[in-house]
Amino acid sequence: MGRTPVLRTLFEELRARILQKEVTVYDSYGYRDPADESMWLVPMRVWVHDNRDTPFVEDAIENWAIGHFQKDLDRQLEADEKAQLRSCLANFIADDKSDEPVSFTFAEDANGTHFQFKERTTHNGVIAESVRIPDELVRACYARQAGDSRWLEIVARSGDHGIGKGRIRFLEPEGLSVVSDIDDTIRITHVPAGKRAVLRNTFLKEFRAAEGMRERYLGFVTEAGASADTCFHYVSGSPWQLYGPLKRFLFEQEQFPAGTVHMKNLRKNLLDRGAVRDIMAFALGGDLATLDQKIRQVTNLMIHLPRRKFILVGDSGEKDPEVYRAIRKLFPNQVLEIYIRDVLGERLAGMELIMGSDVSIALDTRELEAEMESLIAKARADAPESPSL
Repeated sequence: MGRTPVLRTLFEELRARILQKEVTVYDSYGYRDPADESMWLVPMRVWVHDNRDTPFVEDAIENWAIGHFQKDLDRQLEADEKAQLRSCLANFIADDKSDEPVSFTFAEDANGTHFQFKERTTHNGVIAESVRIPDELVRACYARQAGDSRWLEIVARSGDHGIGKGRIRFLEPEGLSVVSDIDDTIRITHVPAGKRAVLRNTFLKEFRAAEGMRERYLGFVTEAGASADTCFHYVSGSPWQLYGPLKRFLFEQEQFPAGTVHMKNLRKNLLDRGAVRDIMAFALGGDLATLDQKIRQVTNLMIHLPRRKFILVGDSGEKDPEVYRAIRKLFPNQVLEIYIRDVLGERLAGMELIMGSDVSIALDTRELEAEMESLIAKARADAPESPSL
């Protein structure tokens, strides 16, 4: 890469910082277009935002949150607890920028090809859209990239001044995908203890990893072999506003294998008709909402990657067994193994467990499974000549 593009990027980053606008690009994956093998499809999500022009609003929200937790704990918050709270609140408080055009380029693309999103940002500053990328361009970028990373960096721009970077992993049709829950599977959250414990462990305490899980995940890569195209997909019931802290925890602090992150949509702009519902669902929690979200997101992954094999990893504290039971029923030929980390052992000690095919499950997923089966059937009908569906 020449000196001029580097200087241009540095200048744009400085200008964006001055103008206080930023584009968050969520790392994604690409899969072959079943109707055209010369193209890739990338389901992308970007968020355009900046610091609020009224800092007293930020201060008021932070002070309210501090007061809430101090009342809940019946004590003053420590300095490190306040720092963690401010870090996690930042993206909830940020000002969403609506009606913004966004385009992006590949860092290794010698021609600087621009890809323009068809839609503009919503009231919540978000664009969620699938983009078609020519295979020829992808191969050229990989050829120019230093090292053996399977991720390609992109630079997204909003209008004249917003800028942000992200990555895309282009997945071969055959390989291994590991789908993993986050809370209480690889991050200690204590979901079974209730909503208050989850909020404290998220907003007040430094994130902690479950012992031995990183080594288990690296073992999946080793067992698959160096030549295998192995990728990880982390699915969380937490809202997208916590993506930054979770990404830093997973890939920078704990160095879990790189992967895509899939989270819960939380619309917080009250001009959006669904915002109140989303905010209430987040505030009150709810197993059904998380179960619905996870089944939909994993189903989409498996529809997009029909020839890949999957390992599903979760825990017993939330609804991962029900989620993965439904996924195995929907995709019996793709699911290799299901691993559930037991976080309820002590709670169940001394109890006699009733097991058997006639025992009802905690949540009935049959209606959602029927909806997902219709979605799978439609995907197959849209690509009747593709051997991969």
